[in-house]
Amino acid sequence: MKNNNNRTLEASFQQGVFDKLLSAIWIYDIDHYHIYWANQAALKMWQADSLEELINRDFKPGTSDAVQHTLRNYQKEFEQQKTISRMWQYNPKGVKKEAFCQMSSFKFDDGRIGLLCEALEPHLLGNSFNQNSVVLLSNYDLMGNFISGNPPFVQKFSSCCQNLQKLIIDDQLRESLLMTIGSNERFEMDVQVRTNAGPCWYRLIADISSEDTLHRTISVQQFDINERKLLELTFAKEAITDSLTGLLNRRGLDRELQKLSIQNEPFLIFYIDLDGFKMINDSLGHQVGDVILKAMAQRLLEINDGKLFVCRYGGDEFILVSSAKNIVTQASTFADKLMSNLNEPYLFDGTQSLLVSVSIGITRYPEDGDDVSKLILRADAAMYSAKKKGKKRWVNYIQGMESGLQRQNEIAQRLFKALKHSNLMLYYQPIYNLELNEIDSFEALLRLNDQELGWVSPEEIVSVAEEVGIIAELEYWIIERAISDLSSLRQLTTDKAMMAINISGIHFSDPKLVPYILGLLEKYKVSKDSIIVELTESALLSDIDIHDNSALRFTEAGITLSIDDFGTGFSSLAYLHKIPASIVKIDRSFTQRLEEDPSLISSIYQLIKSQGFKALVEGVETDQQSRLLKELGISLQQGYGLGFPQALSFYANQFKWEKETQRALT
Repeated sequence: MKNNNNRTLEASFQQGVFDKLLSAIWIYDIDHYHIYWANQAALKMWQADSLEELINRDFKPGTSDAVQHTLRNYQKEFEQQKTISRMWQYNPKGVKKEAFCQMSSFKFDDGRIGLLCEALEPHLLGNSFNQNSVVLLSNYDLMGNFISGNPPFVQKFSSCCQNLQKLIIDDQLRESLLMTIGSNERFEMDVQVRTNAGPCWYRLIADISSEDTLHRTISVQQFDINERKLLELTFAKEAITDSLTGLLNRRGLDRELQKLSIQNEPFLIFYIDLDGFKMINDSLGHQVGDVILKAMAQRLLEINDGKLFVCRYGGDEFILVSSAKNIVTQASTFADKLMSNLNEPYLFDGTQSLLVSVSIGITRYPEDGDDVSKLILRADAAMYSAKKKGKKRWVNYIQGMESGLQRQNEIAQRLFKALKHSNLMLYYQPIYNLELNEIDSFEALLRLNDQELGWVSPEEIVSVAEEVGIIAELEYWIIERAISDLSSLRQLTTDKAMMAINISGIHFSDPKLVPYILGLLEKYKVSKDSIIVELTESALLSDIDIHDNSALRFTEAGITLSIDDFGTGFSSLAYLHKIPASIVKIDRSFTQRLEEDPSLISSIYQLIKSQGFKALVEGVETDQQSRLLKELGISLQQGYGLGFPQALSFYANQFKWEKETQRALT
């Protein structure tokens, strides 16, 4: 595990590594109310003439008790290696400024914990910035009487902040807050409060703040959620209702089904689809089609034999959910009644009638599954089976009916077959070390070429494999094939080449994965340092705060980790030192801008280098890009300009051609 190394950071400060970044970075001494260090962007944000002038500022006179108590709480969280993200307001030299801040710990030489802050101003955040998202801070005594607040809080609540009783509208919520706080627990909830401008919704977080037992206070953080909350309350019904028929929509159906499954109440799903409805819309127009749909909805509502609720699932598809208590032994009778009722002629234009039939698929909870989303898919599959059998009928779900419904299912079936018969292919893209002018490693890339589906992208394969639950089996195959092919690739290229293998976030956390890889390395006589496991940053951070985390299991086993697609999200200064990886792959999006402005990728490289990582740039497509990267000191490069992904046979043929050419020349 990498530690926050002060010497490394301070060396980076001296070298000006962070001065090229757009984000403002500074270190704040919470105990002594002063800034310890800042980069150029931070000096601009704080309106400082120089670093020396900023360091000598005393922030204590302008820091309210509420702000200091909040920072003390952050300090405790920093001691646990936690990171905090907040929209914060500053007032440098009396000028109000706002910034989105990622805050983490910085350990001073005397052992105290300070605050390492990385901040971006609103104009750099674009549309993601919300002017109401600045954190409001206040603190109260244990009776709920106001003590102090930060400037944004005082501005909004000056007439309503005498105490929590006046602030919080709901008496029960206020009492709940005081009881929770009295038990030394955190209170966090959406709360309606009184402001100078009237009632407003906030996400309210309250904790006990104390330096000692004699000075305990209630520290409160508030985040404006008024717009979102009002939309939720105002349009709650519309959000779960179909506008044409007045029935539940998909969202409403999902909510109701989740309630039923939690209650463990048995129920039946009837998936109903009109036969040939597209022809009605095309020949008679959508107005007639809408009349039929509304009449269908009305008929479904009138059928009340154990009915719980009815949904227009989309287009001409409806779902009726019935309690199994009343119709367990008469499901077929109920289905016949549905068919008879829904297949009656429909009137439009007052006198004209139209015959419309329906096909119905039926699933049962929990017999056909306890996942409600899969139950709907299976009811859809049963309905599709009814259509294949001639329409105008109902069919009970039988296991396996869902196969082949959609491309996803088609791909899933191909994957199952390909795994069983070893019809999948791995291609290997070379990664070059331009300093040594040789191949450093290969990245293993999955390929599936199906006669009917054509080429299926790796992203699509992984998505389907995760959905149907075979991602582990698929990646086990990839890992073994890549490790077994490495010896051949080394014979054909260079005997020092390593193998980089991508692992999904879902599979990465499997405790069986590391022993499996170690077993394969022993089986194929490959050393541990020959394998690189590539993961996205989010996958590596998913359980990074757990003592026995996934990343640590790999590094302790001697397997190298690589951070893939680095730089595609918000800068990760607060997290990078936590990840026990050795290599950082800079995303191809930065390579595309390299020739226009090499300074950005240079700054990223310096940051990566200062944290002790190797840098690898992907997406290199031109000689000019490769040359510029080499001039910046980045020798590890990958991209179509250096080599396409190729099958093992390609390297074998190339090796054979080179030998024959050499023989002919001699």
